[in-house]
Formats: sequence, C-alpha cells, structure tokens
Amino acid sequence: MNLRRMVIALLGLVFVLFILWLSYKGRLFESLFGGVYKIFFSVESHLAQKTKEFFSSYFFLVDLKKENQQLKEENLALKQRLAEAHDAMRLCSEYEKFLKATSSIKHPKVPARIIYKAIDPFSDFILIDRGSKDGVQPQMPVLALFGNSAIGLIGQVIEVYPNFSKVMLISDPSFAVDVKVVRTGDRAIVRGKGEPILSLEYLPLYSQAQPKDIVVTSGQDALFPANLIIGEVVSVSKDPQGLFKQGEVRPYVDVYNLNWVAVILQIPEIPL
Repeated sequence: MNLRRMVIALLGLVFVLFILWLSYKGRLFESLFGGVYKIFFSVESHLAQKTKEFFSSYFFLVDLKKENQQLKEENLALKQRLAEAHDAMRLCSEYEKFLKATSSIKHPKVPARIIYKAIDPFSDFILIDRGSKDGVQPQMPVLALFGNSAIGLIGQVIEVYPNFSKVMLISDPSFAVDVKVVRTGDRAIVRGKGEPILSLEYLPLYSQAQPKDIVVTSGQDALFPANLIIGEVVSVSKDPQGLFKQGEVRPYVDVYNLNWVAVILQIPEIPL
C-alpha cells in the first residue's frame, strides 16, 4: 500500500516537473525565436506599408496627370474662345468704321466680306460673300477703306454666283481704268501688271505730273464713277516712242489686309 502511494507520488512529481520543463522550453523558444519573428513581422509590416504608399502615390499621380490634361484642354478651349471673341470684336470695329466711311458714297452699294484672298501678293482676285441674290452683277466697281475714312477703288466684279462673286483686282494685267491726275487734271490710263505697283500710261507729254500726285478715276470711260481714289504717282518718265509720258502708281488700298469691301450697284452704261 505504501509502495503504491510512493509510485503515485513519484508520478505526480514527474508530471509536475514535465509541466515545468514545457513551460521553460516555451520561454526558451520565445526568447530564441521571438526576436527573429518580431523582426520579420516588422519588416513585413514596413514593406506592406511602403507598397500601399507606392500604389497610393501611383494612383494619385495618374489622377493628377488626368486632371492636368483636362485643365490643359480647358485652358486651350478658353484661349480659342478668347481669340474668337477678339477676332469678332475686331471685325465688328472694322465693319462699323467701314460703314461710316462708305456712307458718303452717293451711289447705291452693298457691303461685302472677303471670303477668299490668296496669301501671296501676286494673286489678282478675291471672292466676296455677295452674289446675284444681293443685286451684284459683272463689271460693277468694288471699293475698300484705307486710312480712317478714305475710300479707294480696288477692282471690278467679273463673275457672279448666287451667294458669292469673284472680283478682279486693279493689279491684274487685264485691268485698266481711265484716270486723271488731281493736281494737273491730266488724263491717263492706269493698268495692272501683276504686282503691287500699277502702270501709268498715255500721260500727255506736256503733263507736269510728279511723284506723290493723287490719281483718281476720270469717270469718262463709262465703266467707273468719277473721283474714285486709286493711289499716288511714284515715278514719271518719257515714253521711249516719244508720244506720251509713262509712270507708276502705288495703290492706296492694301488688299491683303482687308476684310470688307463695297460693291457699287451700278451697271456701266456704254453709249451706242
């Protein structure tokens, strides 16, 4: 009986020692590997945080890039609308000045906007936005504003369509007009020669015309009304044949900076 109790007590002691040993081993394992585990967990947490921050920054930059692109597009659209507004204001200002200047023209007329002109200075025609429905017909004179209030001849209608017309400019070699020198009253012919400067022909030998003299239409060719300004004399010389003087005229109107013209609704009356 005593032996049995001793065995039970011994087994109890062994069990307690085993429990104590397991407890000690756990603390030993924790002490040995806990630091490594904590380091690993800390590194893992740090990497996870950095990865999260990286993707957050990436998506932020993507959104920022999209927003910047949208702002650029909106800025360009605003600039375009601003440019269109400035252009419209400029055209309106020019048109008001043009209407005020052409109000002094006694002949019936219709204002027109230039819808085509070549960029080079050697093209001798323009297109305007008035046609047969507006009363425009071939051979009608075309005038334009120069300076602040002066009106000058720039050409003649040669082709007419319902909604637009073609105008031959005075620089065209086919264009010719009977003129007079204002200061001397001498008649001559101004003819285009395919360049900005016009030819002055058939000026009388006795003429005292000189540079800076103003040249206007004579009104005696049954084509153009009298006293339409053309330009000024830049040179005068004797014709090689000795029958007339000749020279050159610089037009006052710079066609290539024009937007508005006026068509005189007058058909030339050719006497029979």
